[in-house]
Amino acid sequence: MGVRGGTVGTSGDRGRPDSAPPPERRAAADAGPLAPPAAEIPARPRTLAEVRDRELARALRDGSFPHALRAAIRNRGLALERIQHRLRQHGVQVSLTTLSYWQRGRSRPERAESLRAIHVLEGVLGLPPDSLISLLGPRRPRGRWVAAGAMDDARLWDAQLAGVMAAVDPECHRRVHSISLRDHYFLGENGAERRLVVSHVLRARTDRVDRWLAIYRADEPTRALPVDIQVRYGRLGRVHTFPESGYCVLELILDRVLDEGETAIVEYELRFAENGAPTWCYDRRLRGNVHQYVLQVHFDPRALPVRCDQFQQRDASAPRHLVRPLWIGSSHSAHMVLTGCAPGVHGMCWEWT
Repeated sequence: MGVRGGTVGTSGDRGRPDSAPPPERRAAADAGPLAPPAAEIPARPRTLAEVRDRELARALRDGSFPHALRAAIRNRGLALERIQHRLRQHGVQVSLTTLSYWQRGRSRPERAESLRAIHVLEGVLGLPPDSLISLLGPRRPRGRWVAAGAMDDARLWDAQLAGVMAAVDPECHRRVHSISLRDHYFLGENGAERRLVVSHVLRARTDRVDRWLAIYRADEPTRALPVDIQVRYGRLGRVHTFPESGYCVLELILDRVLDEGETAIVEYELRFAENGAPTWCYDRRLRGNVHQYVLQVHFDPRALPVRCDQFQQRDASAPRHLVRPLWIGSSHSAHMVLTGCAPGVHGMCWEWT
C-alpha cells in the first residue's frame, strides 16, 4: 500500500475613505473622529451567531485571519487611517503598513502588544470577542506560522520526512488548505496497488499561490514508487523520489495563480508496476480540518479480502483505532465518507485470509 499525505497548504482591499464631515462639524472632526448618532451604531455581537452579515460570519467561522480581517474592514466601512486613529485612542500604536500587511496575509500579529491590538481591533470593527484572535495559529519554530488547528508534519509521518522536505520548498504545501479530497485506490489480482486517483479541492491561504505539494509514501521502503504520473486541471512540476525511505513528493502546478481565498481543483493519478507486493491498507494523512474526505478502495474480483475496516489514528505514533467494519459490495469495492474530518490519519485496512 501507499501512505498518502494531504496538503494543507489564503488579497486585501483598503476600506473606502470616509466622506469629509460637513463644515459645521469639521472643527470637531479635526479634534478626533466623530461617532455617528447612537441609533446608527449596531450593538456589538457577542457570538458568531449574532453576526448579521453572512459573508463576514462565514469568514470568521471558516476563513483565515487575513480573509476575516478584510471582510470585517469592508463590513465596517472604515479606512485604515480611521482604524489606526481609533486604536490610538485606546492607547494602541499600530502602523498603517502593519495593518495593511495583516489584512493581506504578509505578516501576522505575534508579539504581546500586537495581540493586544487585535483584541482592541475586534471592538473597533464591531466583532465578537476573540473572533479574530481565534483564527491565529500557533507559532512555528523560526517564526513561521501554521494554520489554526493544523498538525505538524512530524506528527503525521516519521523522522525521515524532515530530510525529504529539506530537499523541496517546505512551505509550499502550507500555502493551501484542503476543502475536500476524494481518493480512488485500485488493487490488482495479486492484491498489489495498481492505481491511485486523487481529486483535490484547494483554497489558497496566501496570495500568489501557483503550486502545491502532494506527499506519497510506500508503506515499506522496498515497495515500488509510482512508474507513471498524470495530472488534470494543472501540470506536473518536479518529482522528488527517495527510494531509501519510500517517499515521493510531487510538485503540482495549478492552472492559474490564486490569491488568498480563491479555489482550484486538481486531479492526479499514480500508476504502479504490475509486479508489486500485496498491500493491506491505505490511509490519508491530514494536516488540517477537511470539509469532506471520501476513500473508495477497488478490489480485483479475483482477489477479495475476507474483512475490511475503517480506522483512524490521532497521529502517526498513536495506536490504530478501528472505527467500524466496511461492506464490500457487488462492485467489489468498499468506501468511507467523512465530513468535518479532523487532522490525523484516516484510512482503511483489510485481511486477505
